[in-house]
Amino acid sequence: MDLKVPTIDFRNYSEWKKGSEKWNLVRDGVFKALEKYGCFEALLDGEIPKEQLYEKLKQVFNLNLDEKFEKSQNVLVGYTRDNPRTPLQERMMIGNVLTHDAVQNFSYILWPQGDPKFCDLVLGYSKKLLEFDDMVRIMVFEKLGLERYLDDHKKSGDYLLNCMKYKVGEETNVGVPPHTDKIISTILSQHDQHVNGLQILDKNGQWIDLQYSSPHSYMYFVGDCFKAFTNGRFHSSTHRVIMGNEERFSMGFTTIPKQGYIIKVPEELVDEHHPLLYKPFDGSKYLPFYMSGVRRGVVETIESFCGVSPNTQDLS
Repeated sequence: MDLKVPTIDFRNYSEWKKGSEKWNLVRDGVFKALEKYGCFEALLDGEIPKEQLYEKLKQVFNLNLDEKFEKSQNVLVGYTRDNPRTPLQERMMIGNVLTHDAVQNFSYILWPQGDPKFCDLVLGYSKKLLEFDDMVRIMVFEKLGLERYLDDHKKSGDYLLNCMKYKVGEETNVGVPPHTDKIISTILSQHDQHVNGLQILDKNGQWIDLQYSSPHSYMYFVGDCFKAFTNGRFHSSTHRVIMGNEERFSMGFTTIPKQGYIIKVPEELVDEHHPLLYKPFDGSKYLPFYMSGVRRGVVETIESFCGVSPNTQDLS
């Protein structure tokens, strides 16, 4: 069974005028999707160098990445594979992905002489997705009446590009186990739109495929930190990756909470009908909190981290 989350056409969005009929229609569609599903499919312009970057990444994953990253001491990059929780996944993380020097330094890890083409593709892809991410943020802040917080909120995150390869499993078909994203937001793409794998848990407790309807499709997901900022107005969906009989390549353009930035529910979102649900918190401390629970066999949530209850403490 397929869950048809809303598909919203963002092509040519740079031509839209704020307050126009087109703007308001798309804004309202985005808002309703994030309330109900915590995600939506976006159609973006074909000028994003998605196909070229995926072809380059296929070459990268054929390198001896264990050896490459063993020599790296840079904490803003990373490579993992054979993780017990995600044994089918190889993941390469590029930190500060909007900064040329950071991407160039990353390329030096992969190739002694670097690779200008790789850098251009990563930067071009990431900057286009940042434009889209900014558009979504402008729309939802307008709809929530929070425009005065917009500039400050844009400073709350750093940007990463997670590049993932999934192999076909013999003992398991779980590419990524069920989870909500512990960050602000993620924009997912995959190389082949016909290779299914991404699933979302619906409100009836059933796992349903999310399918990319176009080569120019991207999935926008609300993370737990954005859910908390909206006082629970937006949904942070539980999702997973289940592998079939074909390998799969995916990328996540991720906004992570900046260290030391305090996420606080705006006063405009709290009233007698919408009581405060989350205390102010440093979003960068949430993922370590969650991972400490994983090591103890406990599933921690944003509610157990900063939810308003007698047992929560000041996390700012």
